[in-house]
Amino acid sequence: MGLNFSQNDTDRVRTRAIALELGRFHFHDAHHVDAAAPGCGRRVWLTLPGRRAAREGAQRRPGVGAWIATLDFEEVRQMRKQGVAAGMRGAAGTKQWKWMRHLVVVLSAWVLVLVQPAWAASQADARLVVQNALIFTMADGQQTPFVGHLVVGSDGRILEVGAGAGTNLAPEARHVDAAGMWMLPGFVSAHSHLWQSAFSGIASDQNLEGWIDQLYGQEAPRLGAGDLYALTQRGGLHHLAHGVTTVFNLTFTGADKTGTVDRCQLRGALDAGVRVVHGFNIRKISDQWTVDDARARTARFLQWAALQPEHERYLGTAIAGAGAYYDAPEQARAEAQFMREFRLMNQQHYLESPAGSPAERARYASMQRAGLVGPDLIFGHFIHTTPEILADAVRAGASMTWNPLSNGRLGSGTADVVRYREQGLRIGMGLDGEASADRADPFANMRAGLYQIRAMYRSASVLSPYDVLRMHTVGSAEVLHLQDRVGSLSVGKYADFLLLDPREFTPYKEPYAALVFAAGVEHIRAVYVGGQLVTAPSSRADMLLQARGRVAC
Repeated sequence: MGLNFSQNDTDRVRTRAIALELGRFHFHDAHHVDAAAPGCGRRVWLTLPGRRAAREGAQRRPGVGAWIATLDFEEVRQMRKQGVAAGMRGAAGTKQWKWMRHLVVVLSAWVLVLVQPAWAASQADARLVVQNALIFTMADGQQTPFVGHLVVGSDGRILEVGAGAGTNLAPEARHVDAAGMWMLPGFVSAHSHLWQSAFSGIASDQNLEGWIDQLYGQEAPRLGAGDLYALTQRGGLHHLAHGVTTVFNLTFTGADKTGTVDRCQLRGALDAGVRVVHGFNIRKISDQWTVDDARARTARFLQWAALQPEHERYLGTAIAGAGAYYDAPEQARAEAQFMREFRLMNQQHYLESPAGSPAERARYASMQRAGLVGPDLIFGHFIHTTPEILADAVRAGASMTWNPLSNGRLGSGTADVVRYREQGLRIGMGLDGEASADRADPFANMRAGLYQIRAMYRSASVLSPYDVLRMHTVGSAEVLHLQDRVGSLSVGKYADFLLLDPREFTPYKEPYAALVFAAGVEHIRAVYVGGQLVTAPSSRADMLLQARGRVAC
C-alpha cells in the first residue's frame, strides 16, 4: 500500500500576523489560528499582561511572557452593544472605557477587512490535502473514527477536517491519496530526555538509584556541549520516526554555568524537527550558586531562545525542577519565584523511586509553602503518593506524567492512574529517556501502561485503549497547556499527524483496540509536522554521524 502524491512539495509560507498596539494590549490577526469550514468565524488572539489575564481567565502559554485569550469575531461584533470584550468583564464605566470604545471601533474595522469568506480563504491558503484516510481525530466529542479528508494551510495549521473525500479541495495544493491508511494526531510525550538516545540498555539490572549512578555518575559527566547537541538531535529524530511530534525535553546541565549546554540541547531538538518545550534546570541553589546567579542565567537563556527562528516548533521553556530533592527550602522557593517571575511551568521528578519516596513525601509541605504546587506544576512519575498528597494536588490543579515503560524497566512501581483519574488529576504520558525506556516507542508505552493497570486491578475493563491513546495525545497536550495547538486533529491546530498501514491487523472489530493492542512503529508510513512530511532516521544517518562537528550553539 503506497501513498499517492499528486504534486511536488511546496515551500512553507509563513503567515505574517497583523499587530495593533493599543494601550497595554496587543491584538493579532490570527486567521491562521481558527480558519474554519463555511459558516464558521475566525478567532483573534488577545495578549494580556499577566495580572489582568490571571483575573480574566485567559490561557497562559508556557515559557512565553504573555497570556493569551481568544475572541471570536462574532463576539467582537457584539462588543459595541455590550461595551465589554470577552474575558474583560467590568471595564465599562471605568477610566478604561474611553480607550475600550476606540478599541472596539478599530477592531471592527479590521474584522471587515480580514474576515473574508472562510471557505475561500482556506482554499487559497491550502498547502496540503490528504484524502480517504480513516481519521482518529482524538477531539472531544468525536470518538468515532471516519473516512475523510484533512486540509492544511500554508502556515502548517489545519484548515478543514471532515468526512468524505471532499470536492474541489484546493487544486493547487499538494494532494495525498491515503486510501486504506489510518490517520491519527502526532503523539505528545509530556516527559522525555532526548539526550539519553545513546544509552539504551544501560544498568539493565538496576533500580533507579543504581541506574542514576551509572548514567549520571559515570557517563553523563563525559559529555560536552557538542555531544549533547548530537544526542538530543538523535533523540528527537527517534521520537519523530516513531510518531511523536511534540516533546517536553528534560535536559542535562552538569557543571555548565554558561548556558551553552542548554542552547545546544534546544538547538538539537529544533534541528531534529520536533516541537519542543525545553526543560531548563536552574541548578542547585547554594552559597556558590545564588538565586541571583540562577536568575541571570535563566533570563539570558530565555532571551536567546526567544530569538530562535523556529518559533512555531519552540513551544516555550519550563523549569526542570529539583525542589523535591532537597530538604533545604531554598531550591523550592527559587523555582517558585522564577515560575512567577518568568511565567514558567515546572516539571518535578517526584515519588518515582520506592527508596526515595519517603523523604520526598516529607518535603511536600515545604513545596506547598514555597508556592510550587499549582496549575503550572507537573509531577513526573508520581507513583508512591498518599491520599492526602493526591487530594491536595488535585485541589491545586497540578498534573502528572505517566511513564510506564521506564517505571516497569527500573522496577519503580505502577502509578494508580485509575484512582488519579477518579480524583480528577490531569494525566499525560511520557516516553522518559531511551536510557530507561530503551525505545522512544509510544505504542509500546501505551501497551505497557494498559497491561500494568489491568494486572494491578485484575480487571480488563478498568482502563480502555481509547483512554491511554487520549493520554498520549490530547491528554499530554492538556498537561503542558498546549491543547489549543497540538494533541488532536482539529481546525486551527498544527497539522501534526501520522499515517499507519493497518493491513497486518485487519479485519478488526474495534478500531481503538486494534490501534493500541496491535499497531506499532513498524506500521508508520508517514509522519507530518505542520503539514510537512518529515524524514525517518534511516535516511538521516549521515547527518547524525556528522552532527558533532557541525554544531554551533
